[in-house]
Amino acid sequence: MDDLIIKTGKKALRPRARIVHTFGDELISSDVVALIELVKNAYDADARRVLIRFSGNLAKDNGAIDVMDCGHGMSLDTVENAWMEPATPYRKRDSLSDNGRRVLGEKGIGRFAASRLAKKLNVITRETGTNVEISAEVDWTRFDDIEKFLDEIELSWETRFPEEICPTGTIKSLCWDGGRVIPEKLEQGTILRMESLKSDWDSEKINQLLEGLSRLVTPKSIAPPNYQLKDSFEIFAEFPKPFEEKTGLIEPPEILKYPHYSLKGSVNQSGDYNFIVKIKGIENEIPVQGNISFENNKSPVCGPFYVDLRVWDRDADSLYLLKEKLGLKLKQVRDLLNSTKGINVFRDGFRIMPFGEQGNDWLQLDKRRYINPTLRISNDQISGYILISADENPEIRDQSNREGFIENPAVLDFKKILTNCLTLLETRRYDARHPKGSTKVVSKSLFSDFTLKTIQNQVSTKYPQDKDLLASIKSKEADLDEKLSQVKEVLSRYQRLATLGKLIDIVLHDGGIPLSILGNETREALDNVHNWSKIGDNEKSLIINHLELILDQSDILQTVFKRIKPFGGRKRGRPEQMCLESAIENAVSLYHREVKNTGASVTLPKTCTMVTVDSAEIQEVIINLLDNSLYWLHKVPKSQREISIEVQRSQNNEVEIFFSDSGPGIEPEFQERIFDPYFSTKADGIGLGLSIAGEIISEYYGGELELMNSGQLPGATFRIILRKRV
Repeated sequence: MDDLIIKTGKKALRPRARIVHTFGDELISSDVVALIELVKNAYDADARRVLIRFSGNLAKDNGAIDVMDCGHGMSLDTVENAWMEPATPYRKRDSLSDNGRRVLGEKGIGRFAASRLAKKLNVITRETGTNVEISAEVDWTRFDDIEKFLDEIELSWETRFPEEICPTGTIKSLCWDGGRVIPEKLEQGTILRMESLKSDWDSEKINQLLEGLSRLVTPKSIAPPNYQLKDSFEIFAEFPKPFEEKTGLIEPPEILKYPHYSLKGSVNQSGDYNFIVKIKGIENEIPVQGNISFENNKSPVCGPFYVDLRVWDRDADSLYLLKEKLGLKLKQVRDLLNSTKGINVFRDGFRIMPFGEQGNDWLQLDKRRYINPTLRISNDQISGYILISADENPEIRDQSNREGFIENPAVLDFKKILTNCLTLLETRRYDARHPKGSTKVVSKSLFSDFTLKTIQNQVSTKYPQDKDLLASIKSKEADLDEKLSQVKEVLSRYQRLATLGKLIDIVLHDGGIPLSILGNETREALDNVHNWSKIGDNEKSLIINHLELILDQSDILQTVFKRIKPFGGRKRGRPEQMCLESAIENAVSLYHREVKNTGASVTLPKTCTMVTVDSAEIQEVIINLLDNSLYWLHKVPKSQREISIEVQRSQNNEVEIFFSDSGPGIEPEFQERIFDPYFSTKADGIGLGLSIAGEIISEYYGGELELMNSGQLPGATFRIILRKRV
């Protein structure tokens, strides 16, 4: 083979100069993000303050932006061997700043932000304890030359006696008091002076910048007392006319102090949480403790972290008091809420982009609300602050463009925990907004209030002589009853389709294995049959075994299909007389794999109670209860997971089904809510399961589905009462 080789060689990758613009344009998504990246660099330099100064005409090819900090500055060696080395490992080697801050610029790409903002850059820096400042010039237009390689573009620098970073220099403007410059003797820091802007800066863009900066650093009012903020970090902005009124210290909007609902507290690495919840109209704080469980009792890969969620009702009545308190118009209040909406993530005191940005609904809150608008909170109702530490959450890592997380198990666990935290607040908000009913926790028909009886009685009392009006009301009531019957029929079919959707996985799993065996065994039998004349009794016995196994697997498939057939989208058929316990057993058997995976033991009734029922309707009720129980049983140790189902006929000939589990039970404050349509304490719950189950029992069997105070097992116990056809 060596004889065939003509020539060999090696060559290192040699990027063209224009790769700098590629990085600047593609790694940094906008001018606002670019400036925020430069502010992060000031934070990494241990600056206590940073000033963003806009000057001149802020139109393309004009104006300038200075980013000025009072950090530790850079030495000539740092400028040459760190700042001028893109993707330097400098921060990777040392993840803490000199003052112990967890640095943000690990990727070493922040300087590309400057290339996005302007055509020219002048870096002026003075290291702590030195008597010289360094000035380096970068003309980004030189990197436009398509013929040049990156290593052919040389950058010039000089050291000089301090001209700008000194007690009488420009950087003294970092200290502000209501917009006034306070002279301060500063002899260290860095100025990034960017001239000849690459794009226009108008009022809208400046507002986006101020909004982003206001949420960049963990607000002192948000951080808990024990949260490790190393020291203060303040951001100032200065603008020329006509934007000078925007000049000053960047602070969070005052509206954050007045949420209608809030949840604050910590989650540890085991998923244990300890929160304080505040609800409008309720004076006392509500302590909430518990654990967010994961499948198979595994601990989350993330944590610990601190959670601060603030929520507002956005209707005019709810915002009225807020409008009066802030002295604003209703539109201004809504604009403020729009500017703060979203859930932000802060790592070691600094915000991670793009979480919480406009349009960044990273927890899919709007999708959750679309599915369940009665219970869920949308992204424009919430301002959230999640505080994490890089050292305690090492698996939560940034994408290379520093705009989001790398999707991995830790991030998936992180999202699951936050969604569960939000659910804790949503359920208590729902409880405060909806008056409670009777103390007996029992389902009622979804359509019980769809009647004109009250109006008919009032008209009969007030206008007894108006026969035409009464006749019209009766006619409309008859129309309403007819339409309700149609709606109930449609709902009945959708109920079955919804349950069928839950069972698709079961069919695919339980049917797929027998089908595979059927195919393999049939092929084996056929191979043997083709050689029938040449085989002896032993081979014939093998063929018989193959065929018997095929029959066995066929029976398994028939059983699966038979059990699932009632859940098709057909119309309701005539109820059949059957053993109620058999319908219950069929429903549980459909979930045998889920029961096994949960590790629950299920005790079924040994009796046989004959009733006239539609088996699919009864199985729908049992499946809904079973589905809920299996979810909540994950909250208790595996050895304690039990389900018990009993059937008995009472003295007045009613049939009762008792369904108990050993889960954590239903919190007392929510027991009167569980049958409300769309109410759910599950993070991903739609809140229709118990409501639909109660509708089936009430509508078709004249009975009730109710929550009992106690039962066979210590968790939740439901009683189903069947009065018709029993």
